[in-house]
Amino acid sequence: MAATTAADVVLFETVATNNGCQLGIVTLNVPATLNSLSLAMIDLLTPQLQQWRDDDNIVMVLFQSNSDKAFSAGGDIQALYQSMVAQTVADEPVAYAEAFFEREYRLDYLIHTYPKPTLVWAQGIVMGGGLGIMGGCSHRIGTATTRLALPEITIGLFPDAGATWFLSKMPRHWAYFIAWTGCQLNAVDGKYLGLIDYLLAFEEKPAVLQQLLDADWHGDGVRDKALLGSLLAGLEGDAQEFPAGQLAPRETAIQTLMTQVLASDQPVPAFARAVASFADDDVFLTRAAKSINSGSPTTAHIIHEQLQRARGLSLKQCFQLELVIAVQCSRHPDFAEGVRALLIDKDNKPAWRYPNLDQVPDEWVQAHFNLPWAINPLADMLETA
Repeated sequence: MAATTAADVVLFETVATNNGCQLGIVTLNVPATLNSLSLAMIDLLTPQLQQWRDDDNIVMVLFQSNSDKAFSAGGDIQALYQSMVAQTVADEPVAYAEAFFEREYRLDYLIHTYPKPTLVWAQGIVMGGGLGIMGGCSHRIGTATTRLALPEITIGLFPDAGATWFLSKMPRHWAYFIAWTGCQLNAVDGKYLGLIDYLLAFEEKPAVLQQLLDADWHGDGVRDKALLGSLLAGLEGDAQEFPAGQLAPRETAIQTLMTQVLASDQPVPAFARAVASFADDDVFLTRAAKSINSGSPTTAHIIHEQLQRARGLSLKQCFQLELVIAVQCSRHPDFAEGVRALLIDKDNKPAWRYPNLDQVPDEWVQAHFNLPWAINPLADMLETA
């Protein structure tokens, strides 16, 4: 089998519809890394999407994966790690990391603001940077194997790639819960939270593609988004073959718990204590308790501050906030240490800068929100309504 080259880590094709328009199809094509987004992939995606945006013949864009296991498992964390450990001077810029996050967020913003319908098949694992692409699409399909998560707390990062935006739009108790725990969600959970729009069996994909080719596209973004939504809604079944949702049955209990936690003077350690005592024999909650207690205490506090600041921010402002935090994480020790422990040495023994949730200084947390440049590099992005 031939090795994947830089040019084919993402595949692009156009397909003619029956009424003379064209569909743009994006295929993530690095199965060995579960399609984790690299800078090379980002730099292929952005100009192609811009070209299709400006091409009147292209009426919609479909994002898919070549793998049944994953749409995209996140970002190219190992490359980010190598760039961070190569920078031996504290608080100095990490060039690769800063380029990666800026260009990734520009790509995500482009997808969020795309004037034409964008459809994603969220098959298998969708985490981190993969969730960034999925979250920006106008139409999102979940399958029986979909696994969504924001697991950044385990490596000392934070929920990014547009997570600030969609977390700020969902019920507050769920936003904090899924960000603090990194819990895995299935497609039914995703629809419950508004991260997934349609539940379809993966085996129905050929039929859906045929419907896309047969559709009477208008060439107008607003009308075509409505057309695609109507088409997909007509194909959606009752999801009886899907794994049962994990969130809806726990709605009342989690909402009660989170209301008490978020009213606390110290919500981060209060949550860790509450979810641990609340877990009992509930496997889902036991895993949630483990994540908050083994993840980066600094990240846990960053998440609280991140979601507090997210209130009322525009989409552009959310990405600008994320770029500040991401760059500061690359200059502070927990991110590199978390990646080392989980993915490099795999000893699962991270030496966090502050190992206890109740001992993280506020000034240390706030340092991750300090603007590291005179002007935010994303300041030139056009604001949307």
